[in-house]
Amino acid sequence: MKQLICLLLFLTPVLLNAQNPVPKRIFGIVTNDKEELLVGATVRWGGTNLGTTTDTLGRFWLPQQEQEATLVVQYIGYTPAEVQVLPHEDSLWVEVTGVAQLQEVTISEKGFDTRISTIETRNVERIQRNELRKAPCCNLSESFQTNGAADVTYSNALTGVKEIQMLGLRGIYSQFMLENRPTMGGIATPFAFEYIPGTWLEGISLAKGASTVKNGYTGIAGQINAEIVKPHLDKPLFVNGFTSTEGRGELNVHLNKKGKGKVSHGLLTHGSFVENNWDMNNDNFFDAPSRRQLNGLYRVFYEGEETCGQFNVQALTDRRQGGQMRTIEGVPGLFGIDQQNDRVEVWGKVGREGLGGKPYNQIGNMVSASWHRTHSTFGRNTYAAEQRSFYWQSLYQTIISTIDHQIVVAPSVQYDDIDERVNESNLGRTEFVPGAMVEYTFSRPNLDMEMPDLVVVLGGRVDWNSRFGWFVTPRLSAKYNFTPESVVRISAGRGYRSPNLIAENISLLASNRPLHFAADLGYEDAWNYGVNFTQNFKMAGRSGSFNFDLYRTDFNRQVLVDVDQSPADVFFYNAAGKSFSNSLMAMVQYNPVPGLDVKVAYKWNDVRATFADGLLKTLPLVAKHRGLITLDYTTPDKKWMFNTNVQIVGPQRLPDNSKIPHELTHDFPANSPTYGLWSAQITRSWKNMEFYLGAENLTAFQQHAAIIAVDNPNSPYFNGSQLWAPIMGTVGYLGVRFSPSGL
Repeated sequence: MKQLICLLLFLTPVLLNAQNPVPKRIFGIVTNDKEELLVGATVRWGGTNLGTTTDTLGRFWLPQQEQEATLVVQYIGYTPAEVQVLPHEDSLWVEVTGVAQLQEVTISEKGFDTRISTIETRNVERIQRNELRKAPCCNLSESFQTNGAADVTYSNALTGVKEIQMLGLRGIYSQFMLENRPTMGGIATPFAFEYIPGTWLEGISLAKGASTVKNGYTGIAGQINAEIVKPHLDKPLFVNGFTSTEGRGELNVHLNKKGKGKVSHGLLTHGSFVENNWDMNNDNFFDAPSRRQLNGLYRVFYEGEETCGQFNVQALTDRRQGGQMRTIEGVPGLFGIDQQNDRVEVWGKVGREGLGGKPYNQIGNMVSASWHRTHSTFGRNTYAAEQRSFYWQSLYQTIISTIDHQIVVAPSVQYDDIDERVNESNLGRTEFVPGAMVEYTFSRPNLDMEMPDLVVVLGGRVDWNSRFGWFVTPRLSAKYNFTPESVVRISAGRGYRSPNLIAENISLLASNRPLHFAADLGYEDAWNYGVNFTQNFKMAGRSGSFNFDLYRTDFNRQVLVDVDQSPADVFFYNAAGKSFSNSLMAMVQYNPVPGLDVKVAYKWNDVRATFADGLLKTLPLVAKHRGLITLDYTTPDKKWMFNTNVQIVGPQRLPDNSKIPHELTHDFPANSPTYGLWSAQITRSWKNMEFYLGAENLTAFQQHAAIIAVDNPNSPYFNGSQLWAPIMGTVGYLGVRFSPSGL
């Protein structure tokens, strides 16, 4: 079976046939000769004005003809295809051929490298692979600096961990998936995004708000799905080398082989180190830890006539060391940071299509198992944990009478066994979560518009959590197209999550403050509502797009991390009253001249919760205002690419330090100042090689006072977790990409 069908099976809802349905329309898929999905291809019945365009999955539906007819498929840069279709045929796979170079020109003119489709029901922002070439995306956590949907924040001044925010909420409220498979939860949370090297990425999808229930009851603020390059689509050999003034060096090597039969293999390897001896803010602490990471992923894909599958195994080891550079006279000991993480994960997918002789009849299964161990010291604090996890899901979809009505059913099981210790406290736990979901999709076709103009998705799932009991998760998504280039979307739904309090707040261990946990802590529960409007337009003959989002999250239960109540303690408890987040974003993209793309985005966040003192307060270290400006220019011959971006970060409320002796906090204001971060990169391309040179934080903006009681790490007030800006100045970098078969 063709690899395209496999992609549809694993990455999107699959269509299955109900009991004795009579299809009223013909279903088809359009690809090129490399079996890549073609989005926006024109499909029509010859001699008529009856036609449509393919959706984001290369699919189309047209009314069946009563007699033999000719189907004409056109895509710019390819030779038109004409297919004779018999009256009884109800499914097609159409392959068009053409010149690859023309295809590349068409794609660059057709859309932006960060796109929000007007076809999809959910509000999904897709970061294409070419977008990741515009900045040093050495791993997934560094892949969002040219993106308006997700914000990168700095966790603390000692561990070097970066965290993202979506809809004004911490990244822990967004579900992370790898190729539509939940992964790296629990104790792997702090470094999950750093365990996916940038060159491995095919693309990233950011789904905002209440998304599908297929992948579980989490994902309160949205879902982040990373797609990894496939061995049959990647280069046979690809090499990427990278170095920076931070003392960083990386090497990535891809080895892929597509066999003569139905099997293809891929090996993705990554090795990196950071020898960081910088102390740019002169506080006697390393600006970032030294790091060593070895990471490898082996993949096998099988493509049969009716069955397809894949098997993957990833293994990594990662060590980080940092902290105090030299002892201080009169202060015994040295505050050091030492973190060791080891992980092995195995997962597989298998699917079958054409059950009962119908193309809609398809079924898929996915299974994964992982082991993760971590051991860390933060001065006097020790943290050790080990996690064993298992996940299984079977997915079955069908139509009800016609393909305008689709339904999917998917049972699943999630199991997590976690041994966790912080100093002398044992926080071990086991969670067993069997569950099942059902999701119904209604599509109203509009042949004048050549696409469905109204789509409604109703979903719900029921899960039993061995720790917290029953969870019922309803969700709704809908979209209406005014035109093919103008769409409004709404979403609403409930989500739950099981907090991993230490792993998700690991930065708090970079202090001397004891942690206090309320006795009634449990799960978190929230409703999310959102609206999105997207408009693609032409102005002065050039392409542009406008996107507007407004989302609100209301928590029924939220675990707060209170760092205001006492300067020498941290308290974990449930919010005492209202807890919510409002997030608004407006973004414009425009192509004023050939080769030049301009993006401007503004985001407003209002994130507040009721703390133990009864006051409704803004959460600390969340910027209310953010801005982004990017300029990207590619020369007509594609040999040079110039990219620059400016991120503007508004004021952030800092934790209450009024009870700390003034001499220790004189450089810590109540609110951080507004600042900007400017980065730029130049790329020179040849047929088989690409050099890129750039710099981050060209404005050299730094948070100079990043650690409270920095001169006495034994002080009860010592705290390195109040970071609101980078502590390193300008960082320059240089890299090279190479493939003998061409880039």
